[in-house]
Amino acid sequence: MTVHLIDFSTVSDNPLNPLGLKLRKYIWEELVKASENEQVTSVVLTGGKSGNFSAGADIKEFGNLKDASAVSGVFSLVDVVHKIENFPKPVVAAIRGNALGGGLEVALSCHYRVSDNSGRFGLPEVHVGVIPGAGGTQRLPRLVGVQKALTMILTGQPVKAREAKELGLVDHVAAQKGASLLSTAMQWAEWAELMPLDDRRVGSLKIRETAEELDMIFSSAAKRLPSPKKGGQGLFAALEAVKACSMPIEEGCKAELRLFMRTVAGAEGKAKRHAFFAVRKAQKPLGTPPAGHPLLEKNISSQCAAVVGAGLMGSGICMVLLQAGFTVYLVDVYKQSLDKGVTFIRSTIQSYVNRGKMSKEKGASMQKSLKPTQRLEDLATCSLVVEAVIEDMKIKKNIFSALDRITSPSCIILSNTSTLDIDEMASAVSPSRKSLFAGWHFFSPAHVMKLVEIVAGKATSLDTVCVLQSLTRRIGKTGVVVGNCDGFVGNRMLISYSAETALLLEEGAGTVASVDKAFINFGMAMGPLQMGDMAGLDIGYNIRKQRGWISGGSASRSKPRPARYPEVADVIVADLKRLGQKSGKGWYDYDKTVGKGRKPLPSKEVDALVKKYVKGGSVSLSDAEIVERVLFPLVNEGFKCLEEGIANQPSDIDVVYLYGYGWPVYRGGPMYWADHEVGLDRLLSRLQTFSKQFPDTDYYIPSKLLETCVTLQVSVEKYYDLGLHKKKTAGIVSKL
Repeated sequence: MTVHLIDFSTVSDNPLNPLGLKLRKYIWEELVKASENEQVTSVVLTGGKSGNFSAGADIKEFGNLKDASAVSGVFSLVDVVHKIENFPKPVVAAIRGNALGGGLEVALSCHYRVSDNSGRFGLPEVHVGVIPGAGGTQRLPRLVGVQKALTMILTGQPVKAREAKELGLVDHVAAQKGASLLSTAMQWAEWAELMPLDDRRVGSLKIRETAEELDMIFSSAAKRLPSPKKGGQGLFAALEAVKACSMPIEEGCKAELRLFMRTVAGAEGKAKRHAFFAVRKAQKPLGTPPAGHPLLEKNISSQCAAVVGAGLMGSGICMVLLQAGFTVYLVDVYKQSLDKGVTFIRSTIQSYVNRGKMSKEKGASMQKSLKPTQRLEDLATCSLVVEAVIEDMKIKKNIFSALDRITSPSCIILSNTSTLDIDEMASAVSPSRKSLFAGWHFFSPAHVMKLVEIVAGKATSLDTVCVLQSLTRRIGKTGVVVGNCDGFVGNRMLISYSAETALLLEEGAGTVASVDKAFINFGMAMGPLQMGDMAGLDIGYNIRKQRGWISGGSASRSKPRPARYPEVADVIVADLKRLGQKSGKGWYDYDKTVGKGRKPLPSKEVDALVKKYVKGGSVSLSDAEIVERVLFPLVNEGFKCLEEGIANQPSDIDVVYLYGYGWPVYRGGPMYWADHEVGLDRLLSRLQTFSKQFPDTDYYIPSKLLETCVTLQVSVEKYYDLGLHKKKTAGIVSKL
């Protein structure tokens, strides 16, 4: 008796073992060898030394699929899976690490599945806008039941090895001690040689549920899905595919394949795959981090970091660093603020433990690693210090000057500022420190939001940027490197978004709720006015005050005040003291007894205030017109960020808005939306119209880059793919 081993890592140089053509061809050819060799009595599939079985298909191949015939044929995953399931000799999957997407579909086609404790099993295709296409929606329900399979497919969430064993998804979980996973799998293969194969072919199994139970499961699931117009196309396709599992496997797989091809070709699927690759492009290292840097050590529990400022942002950043394993000093000169920040962190940790999101041991370790202090002098041994105090340049520069004296010469000093000039802040530190100074802009709440803008100043070194890219990934965030300007990328583009929304109110284009609704209907997580309430209306107010824009303010103007200026946004803060959710009232009212104080409620006081500013009666604008008035200048500003080298590539801007501002993923991001939904011709035409209507509004003046793209008749994505930008713009990398 001979067990034939098919080791994916033999031909795969990617530790995730994606099922591209090369690997599929290898599996097919090895199966042919095993079939023809009479000495071979069974087969074991393994991910080998990579540490993963397979994390799924090669998504890059999806762009080449035109119809179902491209998915079937020699070496297609559909046919590889069919060949495994119908193989005349037992096939055992030895699963370590990820068996996701196509990887799980391969495992499901095997006759036996053996895992170790590291195994993770799932069908996450919905996250990239498609559905499983190689039998996943047909075999998983047969094995674990329709309800559990449907949950796994619609959420895309994986299960761990022990749960997979309980579900019947795997046959055995190898003990951590004793025989290796591979030797255990080979032993199972030898046992399998003595057993009949027919009842081990998952495709031949019948589903357990009755017709009535299936109707209940499917109708209940359908009610919970978003509308197909709001990102639900892939989810409804997945639901339809699972419904086909009551058919014979061949018919069910044909139905699945038709639906798979529909999602591959659909606009939603393309947008979601763009978002998937955009994140990976944004996180690609700009260089090689310096070897042996203390912030990149494997075990960082011995490394000290610090956060200066114990407010909402500072406490959130402190929480993130504690979760990553740092010992963290939380500094605030005001004891009341420090105590409030510490209470927030400790209660959040305990909440995570109570809800099972964190082990008791991890929670206890984080509590122990938190070091509250009112003294900057305690930060002498820190390798990293993040400033997160009020947006006041003078206060920040005083802090940086002190930190420069106190910390070691190798300590990286960062600011969490959302708008202020990184280079001016860097002027407060010594020349030797400037290369170690940068912005690290988290989004609120920092321990929840995924995005971090890594802001490179004029003197920031490439080494520092590379360290921050690695560190940002390490703390579980999505980092995007941006250049230094007013608001960087995200908040610079938000200036027109916020201002134009308030100006629409002053024009009488709608109520607070109706204007917000236009953006919710567009697909945003929340409207701009509700978002302002969540962030805090005083933040924008203080920035405008610093610029000298507030009527009656004493500050000198650092830059000209816009000719079209929404006074109502200042009055609501200065006169009515409505600061947003944190004060229980902003553009909306908030009641602690309703939705935990987060549900926006209409405000009669705000409605009355807005009416005072409406001159000449209300104007009638459709939702589409409201969206154009507000989002077209936002996109235009994105083009200007690219022109000036503040953003490296259009997809970086998409990542910023997808992960920091609630842009709907099924629309791909603002730059992708402009390219693929709006069309650059229309965008330019409408901006020209708005610029004539509002001649004193800079953000309606079309970008030169936009005009160039329209002249060349190329999308901005294509413009960058062709490298045409290199002739015009010095990007961030070239400035480092």
